[in-house]
Amino acid sequence: MQYSAFLFISSISAAVGMVSVLVTKPVISHCHQAITLHCNISLSDGKDREFQVTHLSWIKESNKTICSESNTAISFFPCQYMANKQLVLTIAYPKPDDIGRYICKLRSSHGHTSADTNVTLECPQMIVQIHEDGKRVTCKVERSNHDGRIHWFHGTVNLTSQSTQDIHSATNGSYTLISSLNDTSNWKTYNCSYWVPQTGQYITSKNIVMEHNTQSNTQSFSSDRRTGLVFCLCLLWMLILQ
Repeated sequence: MQYSAFLFISSISAAVGMVSVLVTKPVISHCHQAITLHCNISLSDGKDREFQVTHLSWIKESNKTICSESNTAISFFPCQYMANKQLVLTIAYPKPDDIGRYICKLRSSHGHTSADTNVTLECPQMIVQIHEDGKRVTCKVERSNHDGRIHWFHGTVNLTSQSTQDIHSATNGSYTLISSLNDTSNWKTYNCSYWVPQTGQYITSKNIVMEHNTQSNTQSFSSDRRTGLVFCLCLLWMLILQ
């Protein structure tokens, strides 16, 4: 399941006088899915030939310069500069440390301005089935960066109201979710899906087929069969001795 992390130029902009910068709107992406942030220069008077950039840079909220028009390789994040037009920042393999506010700053012959955007990541582990006991099955999501919820389905029927859910927060701000669905039926397929309100999407899911537990019944049948066979042999031996 993949979701595009590239959301092109939005109305997020800032302007001083005749110049403004427009940046990519806030991004909610998955870990390790590339994110591209655009900073485009816009001129209100259309006099491109007279316009000159003196400084254009992407800065993280900690005031750390990631790249600029004069140095596109300051950090591990590659940048591309189109003279007097735009500065594009690419976060190829985003990690939780890359979450935060990104600011594009411009100084030019037409004035100075800035605009900012935000990067949020959702990096849960895969949903794992951790327990199956009779008519109850349990799913777990670990190290999620958002306070999401596990929803349960059988086909298109939402069974979440029949489930229980425990949410544990860690000191690093991540969450672990454990949810159990009760009153399940044998041979039916159930689905537990991780819903994140911030994205408005299910970002991972797992199908579970509830199967009959026939092992104990088989063992019991085999044991009873062996006991009956021994009894019959003993009875036959006693009849022969008589």
